[in-house]
Amino acid sequence: MSITVPLFGTMPNELTMTESEFNAAWYAALGNLNPYGSALNALGAQVEQYALDAEAAVAALPNAMWVSGTFADGDVRWSPTDHQDYRNKGSGSRTTDPALDPANWVPRIRTGNGGADTTSSAVDITLTSSSGRLQIIAMTAAGKKVIMPAASTLTKGTPVFVLKNAGTYRVSVHKNGGGFICYLLPGQVIALHCSDTGSSAGVWQASGAPVPDIYTGSNAEVLNAVDSRFVAVAMLGATQAICAFRNESTTYLNAVVLNYGSSSGSPAQVVADACKDISIAAQTGSQATVVYKKSTGETKAVVLDITTSTTFTPGTAKQIDATTGGSGTAVCAQSSTQLLAVYQGSSGTTPKMRVLDIVSSAVNESAEVAADGTNCAATHMRAGKVSSTKAVVAFRNNSGNRVQLRLQTITGSTPAPSGSVLDLSGMPGTSPALQFGLVVMSTTRAVVVTAVDRTYADLMISLVDISGSSPVLLRNKLIRVGANGSLDLDAAKLDANNLYATWTGGGSLGTDGMKIKITDDDQIIAGEIAEKIEEKIEASNNRVACAALDSAHVIEVCRNKDTYLSVKTVEIAA
Repeated sequence: MSITVPLFGTMPNELTMTESEFNAAWYAALGNLNPYGSALNALGAQVEQYALDAEAAVAALPNAMWVSGTFADGDVRWSPTDHQDYRNKGSGSRTTDPALDPANWVPRIRTGNGGADTTSSAVDITLTSSSGRLQIIAMTAAGKKVIMPAASTLTKGTPVFVLKNAGTYRVSVHKNGGGFICYLLPGQVIALHCSDTGSSAGVWQASGAPVPDIYTGSNAEVLNAVDSRFVAVAMLGATQAICAFRNESTTYLNAVVLNYGSSSGSPAQVVADACKDISIAAQTGSQATVVYKKSTGETKAVVLDITTSTTFTPGTAKQIDATTGGSGTAVCAQSSTQLLAVYQGSSGTTPKMRVLDIVSSAVNESAEVAADGTNCAATHMRAGKVSSTKAVVAFRNNSGNRVQLRLQTITGSTPAPSGSVLDLSGMPGTSPALQFGLVVMSTTRAVVVTAVDRTYADLMISLVDISGSSPVLLRNKLIRVGANGSLDLDAAKLDANNLYATWTGGGSLGTDGMKIKITDDDQIIAGEIAEKIEEKIEASNNRVACAALDSAHVIEVCRNKDTYLSVKTVEIAA
């Protein structure tokens, strides 16, 4: 019950009162002193009692050291590892130290960990939930990792882990379970926290400038011991792809099933044709179609049925065009039974196309149609599906190697060009005569990534509107990637806003790669360059190819430093 201290009433004031009023006010004020003092004494006694009651209430709390057992909702215990108080959430058995069990215990007072840990190691370092402080790390061997704690042992958003690389090797940072987060470069400091603790891996956020987001530390799988050229690859599923290439020893078309997370198959001959200019697309998760040129220029197609996780069975190779002398092919799958094949009919002439209908493992080609009236440069062409009845064809012209784009419609089994051709005339200087990348991001956007004259830049990224009947250039972005000369390039879609580009001919003298983001307001954001994904790769046509398995994993195939066929899975942070 609260105590009310009495007021004095009217106080004496000689300026406003008569003598009699002044004296009366003094007598009244003096009469109130004793009740006022009594009220103050009672108030002090009440405050003292409240303090005693609070001490008794705190003493009554069962704030003992935690031991494994059953607890009621609201029970308080202190952790034997960090000596902080924790309040139990809900009721039930609690067998994990409260400091390591944020799902069931909440700190009564949130405090920072503070301090720093300094670690020098030749092996991977695994952090725990109590490592949320400055971690100064110096690895003494290459290819080592820092593994973050299980997200399920953390509270969302806390703690913040600050990592500094005090060594001379770069260090990769991974989620619990192995997922790649970023690289920590020598001398770099980054901060990480977990924004989703609903799984052991969690969702991590990293900040630092720059934060490399492409993991290149996985080992390459060398698939043969023979010179391999005209490399092409297509995704079959989340862990599998199919690669086609020319065996330079026999000059015949070969293929191999590629696996992520398990061993790939063995390369095998597809057909005894001396071949070149190979392209491939998968129409289903167990079937792909290869389009290639014979050494004399005729164009052929063959279906590959993937029969096991490591083997395939080729169908009968079908000659789809008998014209000799041309170079270059491209193919894209429009549906599970239909593809669009593009090729140069004869040397120096326009790009041609046919619809390929697949019946079982047989190829039925449509009549030939010119994809565009522009004469094209040899070898360099791409095709991409926009919808089941629409595609985009890209090729270099033969008067300057500038990339041209033309949309195509498909009615039944008949292809036809639509609208007008888009000439990427903004390409500066002299464009190199090497392969480029084409990625269809959605039914309204496509991206072309190509090398340009390095006097002006190294790469040009072009964003194109493909929503209508004619492609429309939205913008270009020119960037430097440290090229020594011309770049041989490929690209793959990761998701609706991100793609991956890889190339040979950069300053690392191997294959380099980059994630490129396309924002919803049509901005182009180039990521950090990952260098030397594979080392010492020749910068020549069709030496590297890539296919995305999902938004975080890309199968990259190349003719390696020994000229052999090599595959590596590149992991890309979300």
